[in-house]
Amino acid sequence: LHFTPKAFLPTGYKRLSAHYGWALGQVFDVLGYRQVVILEEDLEIAVDFFSYFEATLPLLQSDPKLFCVSAWNDNGRPDLVQNATAIYRSDFFPGLGWMLLSSFWNEVKGKWPNEYWDDFLRRSDIRLERHCLRPEVSRTHTFGEKGVSHGQYYKQHLASNMLNDKVVDWVSMNL
Repeated sequence: LHFTPKAFLPTGYKRLSAHYGWALGQVFDVLGYRQVVILEEDLEIAVDFFSYFEATLPLLQSDPKLFCVSAWNDNGRPDLVQNATAIYRSDFFPGLGWMLLSSFWNEVKGKWPNEYWDDFLRRSDIRLERHCLRPEVSRTHTFGEKGVSHGQYYKQHLASNMLNDKVVDWVSMNL
């Protein structure tokens, strides 16, 4: 698959939003998948990344109060996290390695924004009081110091987040 924007998009945020919208449309509308895990190119994954998503998929599918599962904890600094098996509900969309269902895509695709797609997913009129699951200890770690935001928050907030290094057999757990 190759993304070609229909028009010149002057900002990186507009290009990102168009690309995400196109990619989600390809996965759900063209290829017909029922769920997708989005993994950005500047993420390192934990040893149990795939097990985490495999185990949380049934929760996402069965709980109408969820709209996504994320592998990232925005507050995942080593001094704040310790329980590698804890999962929390959040009304904040964390991103940085996340899963959603085609049913949610069908709700939002007609409203997909021209820019700031992640802030769009955080809006209360889009979430509709639903939550995103996220781990206490992140299952992704970004090394993307350079990008659309020009490293604006990287050193201060992102670089110090801890990546889980313990093997958790999520599938055998009673979630």
